[in-house]
Amino acid sequence: MAGYVFLGGALGSMLRYMLAELIAINVEFPTSELIALAVINLLGSYFLGLTARLPYFQTLWCKWLWAYGFAGGFTTMSAVTLFVDINGLSWEIFAMLLAGVATYGVGWHQGRRVQQRADAK
Repeated sequence: MAGYVFLGGALGSMLRYMLAELIAINVEFPTSELIALAVINLLGSYFLGLTARLPYFQTLWCKWLWAYGFAGGFTTMSAVTLFVDINGLSWEIFAMLLAGVATYGVGWHQGRRVQQRADAK
């Protein structure tokens, strides 16, 4: 199972890097860092919420690959803690953290609706 986590983490980390570079090409530093941090963490929170409820992700190997590996490698919570440690808790980071919880909830509810539809059939 550790291989699934490693593979998912590698894929998530590569996607995070590519998305951060794409943002850096279009937005000047240091604004690009904050935008990339927010976009990546919000997308990752949403995806993690989906994996918590969608029927496809309920098998053990899917959880290890996608929820633990991919979402863990894609999100950058360690970057958030480093940012807070260096700059303090700004309103932007606080808003991003609240939005992350909200997007997780949206993903979780969407996954639950898909599961309910599948169970009704």
